[in-house]
Amino acid sequence: MTYDSIIIGAGLSGLTCGLLLAKSGRKVLIVEQHPEPAPVVRGFSRGGVYFDSGFHYAGGLGEGGPLRLFLTHLGLAEKLEFLPFAADGFDRLRITGSATDIDLPVGMAKIAAQLSQSFPHLKPEITSFLDEIEACWCNFPYLDLDKEFAGADLHLVHESSLAQRLEVFSSSPELQTLLSMHALLYGVAPQEASITLNAQVAGSYFHSAHGIGGGGRRLIAAYLERLAESGVDIRCRAEVTRILSSNGKVTGVELVDGEIILAAEVIATCNPALVPCMLPAGVLRPAYRKRLEQLRQTPSALILYARCANPTSLLSGKNLFVCPQAGTLEIGLDRPVEERPMYLAGADHCPATEDVKGVIAIVPAAYDEVSGWQGSSEQRCPEYLDGKKQMTRRLLRHLMASVPELGNLEPLDLATPLTLENYSRAPQGAIYGVGRVLGQYNPQPQTRLAGFYLSGQAVAGPGLLGTLVAGYYTSGSIIGHELLRGELRTCR
Repeated sequence: MTYDSIIIGAGLSGLTCGLLLAKSGRKVLIVEQHPEPAPVVRGFSRGGVYFDSGFHYAGGLGEGGPLRLFLTHLGLAEKLEFLPFAADGFDRLRITGSATDIDLPVGMAKIAAQLSQSFPHLKPEITSFLDEIEACWCNFPYLDLDKEFAGADLHLVHESSLAQRLEVFSSSPELQTLLSMHALLYGVAPQEASITLNAQVAGSYFHSAHGIGGGGRRLIAAYLERLAESGVDIRCRAEVTRILSSNGKVTGVELVDGEIILAAEVIATCNPALVPCMLPAGVLRPAYRKRLEQLRQTPSALILYARCANPTSLLSGKNLFVCPQAGTLEIGLDRPVEERPMYLAGADHCPATEDVKGVIAIVPAAYDEVSGWQGSSEQRCPEYLDGKKQMTRRLLRHLMASVPELGNLEPLDLATPLTLENYSRAPQGAIYGVGRVLGQYNPQPQTRLAGFYLSGQAVAGPGLLGTLVAGYYTSGSIIGHELLRGELRTCR
């Protein structure tokens, strides 16, 4: 069968590209190697509790926010329920070493007022820092529709690091922690993260913070409804082994079973490091091929999924960042897991009480911690299962000691770097895929092979907003940026 466009990967960027290209009149096929679309985002249930696996909350979803505009343009907003997070503290920082809690309210003005009150001697510096975030977090043509597209770039390679920028707050280490803790949501240490990257992620949450009723599962269901309405075909259990080309142009893909599907456009939304092995030799310039293969990935993670003995409101409409000591955030892969920072989110809200039934705890981890079991099956490798049990016990003790008000918790599952590698196919289970580190030029949608494009968070950024921006950026490279941006303007 022949299509106009084939999209490799049914993650959020792939589904977004599918809708946008179908809207332009193309016949589109999305191929996904897993049994179901969006395996990372759709979540799962354990012990009667639904856990979101790849979506916890979204920034920029409030009135006038760019994410709300994207979802409206895609025809998804009408199918979704947006749940605002706690206005007086959507994110809480806990520094266990000093028993300090600090809440972040929603809205740039409220954040500025609260931090200036708490740290009055740094009020000018706080105002300046937040003004920078407000000015640049959506300073990109698909986030700011009044900005000219020429010269668009989501990441400045040669600017100062976040850690350098936060040196001005050295007299208040707690403030440094607060203003760097969102590095846990993009997987790049403040010493290697640009000011712009941090602003893009943290700034979207400062603007507005929301959940989606039903979580990632409902979000994907809405996508699939719209894709069906748009006539997009989706094939799961369809692994692409080769991207085909002839005379410098892409011609289609070959699946693992040998089936060939033809198309004049192919978009790969997988980790870019996996792309070179799917292309014929000589299609990519050696330097570009090497750059893709050597892209630095973010760290992986250990993710504990636990059920609350008594449903709690502590994580209802808010998240908790736990750090052992004050100061600019350190990922801490060289330290025991008990001394690393941790991000906590609630799971499975009870509508009647607004309590949550479960807890998701994410701790940065290195692939080396589990690499000895690489390639093993959990069902066949008792050593891996024993290792998971030991790590689960350690994380549970750490969690209950750091956040005792959660009460008794029952561990239901643990995801390791091997788990993440299996589901996302990212090298070494990189939790956010390719890192947007200083000095690294991440790939753009266009490639030297005519008709072949890249998309996904490596192109734009992590999180729901970043992956949707990537989908728009790539689709605009195909159908025309001004045409696509013009459509978005009509939805404002």
